[in-house]
Amino acid sequence: MEAATAENPAEKENAKGLRILDLITTSFLFLFALLQPVSIAAAYIAYTGAALAWIVRLAWGRKKMLHGSPLDLPILVYWLLCTASAILSPLPVSSWEGMRKVNVVFLAILVAHNVPTLKRAKQLVSVLFLATLVSVAYAGWQITAGVGLRVTGVNPNGIFYQVGIRDSDVILRVDGHVIRDPGRFLNYLASRTQNQEVRMLIVNDSGFDVLKDASSVTIPSAALRGRSLPDPGIKVERERLTRARAFYSHPVSYAMALESLACVAFGLWLAFRSRTSTPRRLGLLALWLILALALGATLTRSAILAFALGCLLMVWLHDRRGWVRASLPALFVAAIAGTEEAVRHWRGVGLVALHDQGTEYRLLMWKDGWRLMQAHPWFGVGMNTIRDAWWRFNLTAYKEFHLRSHFHSTPIQLAVMQGILVLLAWMGLMATFWLMLLRMVKTARRRQSPLIYGLALGILGATTAFLASSLVQYNFGDSIVVLQFWFLTGIALALERQLRMGTASMPSPTSALSANATMDGTGPPASAPAP
Repeated sequence: MEAATAENPAEKENAKGLRILDLITTSFLFLFALLQPVSIAAAYIAYTGAALAWIVRLAWGRKKMLHGSPLDLPILVYWLLCTASAILSPLPVSSWEGMRKVNVVFLAILVAHNVPTLKRAKQLVSVLFLATLVSVAYAGWQITAGVGLRVTGVNPNGIFYQVGIRDSDVILRVDGHVIRDPGRFLNYLASRTQNQEVRMLIVNDSGFDVLKDASSVTIPSAALRGRSLPDPGIKVERERLTRARAFYSHPVSYAMALESLACVAFGLWLAFRSRTSTPRRLGLLALWLILALALGATLTRSAILAFALGCLLMVWLHDRRGWVRASLPALFVAAIAGTEEAVRHWRGVGLVALHDQGTEYRLLMWKDGWRLMQAHPWFGVGMNTIRDAWWRFNLTAYKEFHLRSHFHSTPIQLAVMQGILVLLAWMGLMATFWLMLLRMVKTARRRQSPLIYGLALGILGATTAFLASSLVQYNFGDSIVVLQFWFLTGIALALERQLRMGTASMPSPTSALSANATMDGTGPPASAPAP
């Protein structure tokens, strides 16, 4: 009795420490969900904080805190083959840098182990939706208010031409300030004294006006003295974005993120539209429409059509009526026609435009990709090797377009950089995950678990859209997209374990949960008969 009593304080301290670590891990996961649509750097920091706290908790805890999942072996095989490719790379330092993106796969494991209840999954996904809506509002504001000033009519004899500013350049910052109004810009120049220089950040006409691509120019303090203002030798007009990109540097990255979350929203709406109150149904429908419209505003052909494909697949699985399923091919044709009309109107290119520079660049890269796959079949040329030693590979697209980029296709990129073995491992991982989601959809529907059903259905649609767009986009190498993908994968793994165990909640590593927890947070237990 005395020995047992003496051990109690130590056990209590140990349990308290584990609870604190559990709270820290959870807090970082919520921070990740909040920051992922806003800042990649901040999202990585939150992911790292959650991972460190969880690893310490695993090392501290005496009881087994790990559980298996259908993706454990595919993830391990994929990671080991990527590691072998990095070791055998002709530029190992560059390839080991690329392993940072490969290692993000463990975000799925982290999330799966730290979502102990369906309520927690619902909260995390809700925070992710909320943060994404903030990004949508910011994207709309960028389009309406503008991002800077576009320069035209530069006088070749003027000071602006002398410092390197040309027609179609975009001024993003003036002395550290964003100035979107032409009149305010001219007044600001007029207010400068002979002792004040003007520093501007400009982007040459490249299609995407982002600060990371900006260069600095300085107007000397005395250069504007005595000039007739408001005619400083240039004309400026408000620069408005034609393609939404929110906080990201490229509209395609934003589109890939939106396509997945819009699919999740649609899956939830399908699951709840006949099972819940009108406000919830309307809220989910409004969420889906907002995300779909934001996706359309990116004018990204592949993402829009992949999103349509994901939504139609969900309808096929959800609605078994013959006339509904028979109409789905016609709806996809309508989506193709609508996308064709939209991109032709606002971007000036067709859905398949062989003479479009983007298409020409892709085709040339794919042709050289096939050549490099044949020359380096098993472990590829190494991650980031072409980026850091591009002159070794005689890429036609680089020479013709003077642009160094990737292969614009996830399968081709993986095969070239890491070899056929890694590509097969990736395909096996994706196939295992897709089939797991399909089983989850069927199981959750049979057990009448609407929230799990909606999330599983939505993530299945999102995964389908992700894989479809990966054929013509290197979305698996985009940190924005892949962080979100593995986060949703972790949510799916957590829900899969709940279904497999036949319970509404998973035991917390540090405490047992209430036995009467419900599958949707409000309804009857999973084992209860359907009402």
